[in-house]
Amino acid sequence: MLTPVRDASDRLNMELDPNSRISRLRNMHWEKTHDAAVATKPIVGSGEDTLVGHAKDFASLLEASDPFIQDDELIVGSLLATPEDAESINLGEYDPHYPPGHAMLLSRGFPGMRDKAQEKLQTVTDPESRDFLKGVVISFEAACKYVAKFGRNAENKAANESDPVRAQELNNISAICDELATGKPTSFYSALQLIQFTRVLGGRGCIGRFDQWMYPYYRDDIDSGRLTHSEAQELLECLFIKTAHFPHANLADNDTLRNISIAGQTADGRDASNEVTFMCVEASGKLMLAEPKTNVRFFEGTPASLLRASAQALAKGSNNLAVFNDEVAVPSLVQIGIPIEEARDYCNDGCSELIMGGKGTIKFKVTDALPVLNELVYSTANKEFATFDEVMADYKSRLVEVMPDAPGPARPITFPFFAAAIEDCLEEASPTAARYAINGKILAQVGNAADGLAAIKQLIFDERSLTWTRLRNAMEADFEGYESLYQILKNKTAKFGNDNDYVDLIAKEVSEFFCDGVHDRSHNTEGPGGKWAPGFMSFGIHKKSAYGASPDGRKMGELTANSFSPAVGMDTSGPTAVLRSVAKVDLDRAGHGSVLDIALHSAIVRGDDAFEKFVALLTVFLKMPSVITLQVNIIDRDTLLKARDNPDNPEYRSLIVRVWGFSAVFVDLPPGLQDHVLGRTQHGAFQA
Repeated sequence: MLTPVRDASDRLNMELDPNSRISRLRNMHWEKTHDAAVATKPIVGSGEDTLVGHAKDFASLLEASDPFIQDDELIVGSLLATPEDAESINLGEYDPHYPPGHAMLLSRGFPGMRDKAQEKLQTVTDPESRDFLKGVVISFEAACKYVAKFGRNAENKAANESDPVRAQELNNISAICDELATGKPTSFYSALQLIQFTRVLGGRGCIGRFDQWMYPYYRDDIDSGRLTHSEAQELLECLFIKTAHFPHANLADNDTLRNISIAGQTADGRDASNEVTFMCVEASGKLMLAEPKTNVRFFEGTPASLLRASAQALAKGSNNLAVFNDEVAVPSLVQIGIPIEEARDYCNDGCSELIMGGKGTIKFKVTDALPVLNELVYSTANKEFATFDEVMADYKSRLVEVMPDAPGPARPITFPFFAAAIEDCLEEASPTAARYAINGKILAQVGNAADGLAAIKQLIFDERSLTWTRLRNAMEADFEGYESLYQILKNKTAKFGNDNDYVDLIAKEVSEFFCDGVHDRSHNTEGPGGKWAPGFMSFGIHKKSAYGASPDGRKMGELTANSFSPAVGMDTSGPTAVLRSVAKVDLDRAGHGSVLDIALHSAIVRGDDAFEKFVALLTVFLKMPSVITLQVNIIDRDTLLKARDNPDNPEYRSLIVRVWGFSAVFVDLPPGLQDHVLGRTQHGAFQA
């Protein structure tokens, strides 16, 4: 039974009480007191590069890792020990871009996973399958012992605690650890704790549809009177803070992949939002941390109150929250062969790739569209194009070269603890039995490429004011000595993101050709198996400025477009115009994902009237189906500049910005990424 829909006027409590436990834990996070858990130890591995060997090394690592419980913590689980010799321990391979099956782990618990593998060992005879199952038994037995060790530590701390309230809290932690070491979670509290232990033991990757598995525990505890809503909210916020503690949290120049997906649809297409959904949005807005990223899924059946709650968090500056449009995402997954019931169960990775959480693996390869266009321009030294249609045909032929020519391959997971938690692997006793293997083919910088092609069309073919030779020479010189041409290319030609068909339809043609080409060559079939999926997103954007000068009026060293967004600073007609440009492209063909970034000045969302306009903008995005993911930065450029100049000022330690598919503390970013965030058009009005 779903929680009744909240009244649309009901605002969530996103103000952090400075005297609360959560405030103290958050302050400890910024002070990095959790780093005290880091310990380097002489750990001797098995030396066996086998599934059993990987499991033995995992067990040795857990045995060497000491419990670490800080004051005020209710959710525990700290960093594992670091081997003195990194090569002495080999846990096997897995990719943290996809999550383990938390629903399976919650339903069985660590002991249940061990026992299931042990049971299958009684009947399985294939040597490779037996090695896998033995590795699973060793891994989950080690996990049980690790959890029990935390329980004993909490019990010992309670015995020496002078504050009776804290002593009781520690005894509760001990009891929950004992429960998880011997069975499965039976409460909201113990389910949260199991997720935390899975995070510690299973890697740094994304989490998945958190509210869907946590809601039954929450509802049962609330209905039975074991827990109040405020107690549940505090526990959830404790978990969120612990999530931000992991190695590489707030990593300056890359994605830590810690994503939760909430709301969306049930398998039969009903609204999946519930009370835990709203609790996650409230925690995101209250804590203002870079981790975990909170990704809210919307479709036509989602209550308006959830959109308002998400807008409230974003308006407050919680730039780790992203909006996902199921009306584009679900059809895009169906197109690559995912049955609709399972497509509705998607979650997302760190850079917004769509994944089947707990049911499959993903890998991806990125092609940057801008250097492909530059290659075309330089090729005109040896050939001429009579028409712009010939230019487009040549550009498309270059894109074909990066498209797949065979079915998507399966991906083995040789880390037994993680592999067992992927649906079908344990049942089939195989590390390669994951139901789906999604292989992404990603095209980045479409905005730059479309702008460059539009400039070529306008200046070389329509106006005949520019020759290929002059363009090549200008680009080779990085526009030195060609200032007037540089200014024309940059400021006098059509730019994607301004609701201008002249360039928008070029972006549409390129993007849809790429999607159709990947689909045509992928041999995707409906149901389980390897899939190829086209997508539009970016990685390492701060490193792409090294690309040479380009026909869109970009010099070497200048920034490139992020994801499916307009070129940096070129969207000058307002955010609604950006949405209109993007909506011209049929992106429900992009089954790996598509992302748009919009930056708004913080003043634009202040006041009731301004907030309503912001909600209206988000509503337009969802009704206009365009990209799958909208990432909004509510920022003040002046504040960012002050933060960059005063990085040690405590006032700026919690200044979170959206970078590409991840969020980070602005002052921790390297200069190139700070420049990219600062360079994005900061819209000061909602009108197109």
